[in-house]
Amino acid sequence: MRLLPIVPLALLVFLPLVSPAQWTALASGQQQTRSMTSEGGALYAVTYPTGVKKSTNGGSSWTAVNTGLPQNGGNYFVESVGRKGTSLFAGTQSGIHRSDNGGSSWTSVNGSLTASNQVYANKFFSFGNDLFAVFTGTVSQGGGIWKTDNLGGTWNVGHSGMGSNTIVYHLTQVGGLLYAATNTGIYTSVNNGLNWTAMPGVNYTVFGVAAAGSNLVMVSTFGVRYSTNNGGTWNDATGTPTSLADGEIIGYDGKVYLILPNQTGIYRSIDNGVTFAAYNGGVSVIDLVSLEEFFADGSLLYVGSFTDIYSVAGSTVAVEEASPAPSAYLYPTVFESGFTAVMPEGRSLVSLVLFDAQGREALRVDGLGAGEHRIERGGLKAGTYRCVVEGADGSRKGRVGTVIAR
Repeated sequence: MRLLPIVPLALLVFLPLVSPAQWTALASGQQQTRSMTSEGGALYAVTYPTGVKKSTNGGSSWTAVNTGLPQNGGNYFVESVGRKGTSLFAGTQSGIHRSDNGGSSWTSVNGSLTASNQVYANKFFSFGNDLFAVFTGTVSQGGGIWKTDNLGGTWNVGHSGMGSNTIVYHLTQVGGLLYAATNTGIYTSVNNGLNWTAMPGVNYTVFGVAAAGSNLVMVSTFGVRYSTNNGGTWNDATGTPTSLADGEIIGYDGKVYLILPNQTGIYRSIDNGVTFAAYNGGVSVIDLVSLEEFFADGSLLYVGSFTDIYSVAGSTVAVEEASPAPSAYLYPTVFESGFTAVMPEGRSLVSLVLFDAQGREALRVDGLGAGEHRIERGGLKAGTYRCVVEGADGSRKGRVGTVIAR
């Protein structure tokens, strides 16, 4: 998806009335924000064609961090930014670059991957031990999916099983299964992208797939659809256009959000993708037709646009808190296979409990002492979870943060 700096007057006539503010403009001063990520408490945004910007104050102010990235006539043609561990990755028209120091400097890790203004790393995803780079262009052009398990030291084919004419748009993980949305349908992988299998009955363009409760939801050339049986059959959602040329989707905070470009902006579903309604409050009219990609970071969902960056907060589930509350540190706050909980020294054994958006206990890990503990995702569905530490006797001590399972 790409931004449109000029809004035809005729299109403005058909844009929906903007409802009371739902999104908050950061007043970031950044334009053409194509991609975002976070690392170490900082936000990173690709502002085309001025490269990567960094904010350490929640997006109020930004600083360029382009040292080592290729230039062309004073421009930095960066298309995407992502993260694996503490390393940042930038997809440029000259190849993939990595930063291990918060963007202060970048080094090429592209190897022999295709790099041009037509075929480049458009999106990054982290699943398990691997970083996945989704490229523009067909597989035969050098596009498709490439993956690395050593931070770009070597890149391996990640689209085995897909046809040479396949263009990959998006990846998502539901449980232990990966889904790839492509121009030839949906593919699934049970082995973290080593091999892919076409989903039967879906032989049309799909731009993205997300999990919503027990449902799967897709954005496709035939509109938005949902499945209640893991993709065995699909039903048409209501409330959105029925013919689409592009789209973005994310499951966040127990809801589903869509960007439908050149249509009417952002849509949201609160019933697992069955019905949708426009969710544009607070977004300027020009930005409704220039929205780019979603990025979820902790309790905030972001979307970049032509003139600014917007955010919306996740809902709050009331959790009883008693004082004093034991401290703990959780990272990363947005995860695929799991996250780490750091318990401070001098604490007795505690339990870490995760509650879903409805306030139901979704996961409990008992017997955590001081130090770092790997918390595996297990059967957690995609969504936002409030984390609480409890004493060994079961007494609730306090909420320590929020994590999001992609």
